[in-house]
Amino acid sequence: MLPLAVALAYADGFWVTSLRGAVGAVGRGQGPFSTWWRESSVLIPVYVCAVIGALALAMEWSRRRDRSRPSLAVVGLLVVVAGTLVGVAAIATGAASDYHVQSEQVQMMASMRGDCRPDCIERLRQDTLWLQVRATGMGAALLLVTNLGVLSWVTMFRGGRLDAVRWGRPPRAAADGSVELRRLLALTLVGSALIHVLVMPEHLYEWVAAGLFFIALAAAQLAAAGLVMLRPGRVVLLLVIAGSAATLLLWAWTRLWGLPIGPGAGVPEPVGVPDVCAGLLELVGLGLAMVLPREAPELRTRDRGLEHLSRLAVVAVLAVLVMGVAATQPGWFDVVQTSSMADSGTTGG
Repeated sequence: MLPLAVALAYADGFWVTSLRGAVGAVGRGQGPFSTWWRESSVLIPVYVCAVIGALALAMEWSRRRDRSRPSLAVVGLLVVVAGTLVGVAAIATGAASDYHVQSEQVQMMASMRGDCRPDCIERLRQDTLWLQVRATGMGAALLLVTNLGVLSWVTMFRGGRLDAVRWGRPPRAAADGSVELRRLLALTLVGSALIHVLVMPEHLYEWVAAGLFFIALAAAQLAAAGLVMLRPGRVVLLLVIAGSAATLLLWAWTRLWGLPIGPGAGVPEPVGVPDVCAGLLELVGLGLAMVLPREAPELRTRDRGLEHLSRLAVVAVLAVLVMGVAATQPGWFDVVQTSSMADSGTTGG
């Protein structure tokens, strides 16, 4: 499972980076090798999710057709489609960022020349949009062919087996579903705390009170994660629900209206990848804390389909965590720099 996801991530990342260098905004295609391996590495957990999801879907499909195991062709087709969708999403996200920056650059160049009327500017923007759309379509075709080749290569080296679960092996013994949910909840709390710790220096530099708030928030989330695992109870879950809801409401308020106090009072803060990832982890944790008091009987039954879904949930949380952590480090996510590039492009001479 992991070797296939790694191969898909780096193979697809080659085309994502190549298309960005060919039709992307000026300044986004610099350092193609470092951009390729960094962004491909960050997306490995997402590709693992795609592979696991394809395997789970294949299991469900075979179960409905009363088969003991899905055919290799069905599993391979689903894996290729899932991996291609992840790659297309990466290309489309980059294309949207490129179009935003390029539209600003078109406006800037038109104002400098002075011979391009509003209809001319609009036509240039439309041409830029269709360029990105065509590049995305071409990229989708390239990804599909590439993923078919990668799948064939990996399958050959694995002896014609794609699933990490051996079909002849009996399912693992039934486990208490609440234990797995508590582990997942603790993981979301630790993940959001880690992101808050990494963004704390920036906030501490801007405003000491904000930095101290993030330190306290991260400490509270780590303590809550420990309590969830060591001393689970309704009171602990209620505290997690209240804390997560309050944090999400505060985040939404600062992005819509800004804080009422502090250096940037009344100015809405920009939405960034780290805070979105932290918010997603907190939202998932909030949902888990609300579900945990109710014990679902089906969670006590384990088969291979549920085993895949359990892995999928854990890897999905890890994927969000990895993206959030990577986005806090300069240069790891090119998309994070689009707004600053647009500003420098429109103000530069």
